[in-house]
Amino acid sequence: MFDKDTNIVSISQTFNVGVMVNIGWQTDGDVHASPINRYNDIATKGQLKTDPEQRRVIEKLDKLWYQLEGYEPKAHKKDKGKPNVWSRLFGSRNLQEMNVADARIPKSLYIYGNVGTGKTMVMDLFFNTLAIKRKRRVHFHAFMLDVHQRIHQIKTKFPGLAEPLSPIADDLVQEAYVLCFDEFQVTDIADAMILRTLFEELFRRGVVLVTTSNRHPTELYKNGIQRASFLPCIDLLLARCSVLCLDSGTDYRKVERVQSHVFFYPLNSETKQKINTVTKSLTHGKKMTSQVLHFLSRTLTIPEQVDGVAKMRFADVCAQPLSAADYLEIVKNFNTVILTDIPQMTMKHRAEARRFITFIDAMYESHVTLVASAENNIMDIFNADEGKEGLEDEMRVMRDALDVSDISSPLFTGQEEAFAFQRALSRLIQMQSTEWVRDELKAT
Repeated sequence: MFDKDTNIVSISQTFNVGVMVNIGWQTDGDVHASPINRYNDIATKGQLKTDPEQRRVIEKLDKLWYQLEGYEPKAHKKDKGKPNVWSRLFGSRNLQEMNVADARIPKSLYIYGNVGTGKTMVMDLFFNTLAIKRKRRVHFHAFMLDVHQRIHQIKTKFPGLAEPLSPIADDLVQEAYVLCFDEFQVTDIADAMILRTLFEELFRRGVVLVTTSNRHPTELYKNGIQRASFLPCIDLLLARCSVLCLDSGTDYRKVERVQSHVFFYPLNSETKQKINTVTKSLTHGKKMTSQVLHFLSRTLTIPEQVDGVAKMRFADVCAQPLSAADYLEIVKNFNTVILTDIPQMTMKHRAEARRFITFIDAMYESHVTLVASAENNIMDIFNADEGKEGLEDEMRVMRDALDVSDISSPLFTGQEEAFAFQRALSRLIQMQSTEWVRDELKAT
């Protein structure tokens, strides 16, 4: 459902945040100082250890920050009154008139690198200090769900409309002409097929993009279905963005810090008792009941919940055919998740592992407190070496079906899952810190 004031689909509103969560500090003081000045200030106060690679990227962000002072897309200036739905849908505005001269548009930034090196932190530093109102910071999962929901709404109202992305781009630029995406990744063919046109429409309207990713643009959607149709999107990103690598060799999420006792293993009676004790503390002894969440014409049952605390088994949310939309709805409704009975996952459990990773990403983005019980130590939840035999047979069938000859692709070797789990593990470690969890758990 669209918000009447911002016209931003509510599913992504939870993610329009810019808190500094990656290394345990938040913006304070003069938030509109430039990014490099804020970084220097925070480093001087001892709230972070300065990193030359981070500084190099922040200097680029700082340059963009100054370029955006006084910048506003011409398309918006020419149309201060919001167009009605008919003019947006059927093109009363001339796109050539809307097209901003390329030289005027500040060049976008694409920041990629290994997990935990501070990509999200530097982007949030830029976003939080940017003194404009029409800006949006969103996890890429949430953004694409927003876009698909808008497409559905337009096609429902105007079934004869062939191309809905142009009016959607109109709305997006009205809401924000600086878009900051965290965790840009393309794994879904539905996303891959619309991104080229969507980005073309956004760039044409003068939108400036800042995004983080674990992949270089040329590695996006590698060996995905119909990838040839996605290649022009990669070319567009390379043309419109300065591509920066942030890889200091240090995973700052794993830097030693005071840990809370919120992850328990193995799965035995003692662990079960600890989970019950923590649950009682978080709920203040209140009775937990089930709740049905209604969203996007679907429902999701939370087995146990009370006062913003949800309790569920791994099998309830990761062994079922759930998607990012389900996990985003959970974190929108609950500030604390108690997830029990997490098994050790191998390559035989790729589907479950993928859902688990997506759920972790959603909780991380919304700064949800996670309490968990698992079969193994957190470092051993995922065993990428086990189950490869079955994976090879499965991937051989897929390669034959897709007529793909390149068997070295991460899609077919399991590298993609192992890489994604490395990022999730890094986040899980940070989510155990006292800086992250709710106050009730800091002393446990």
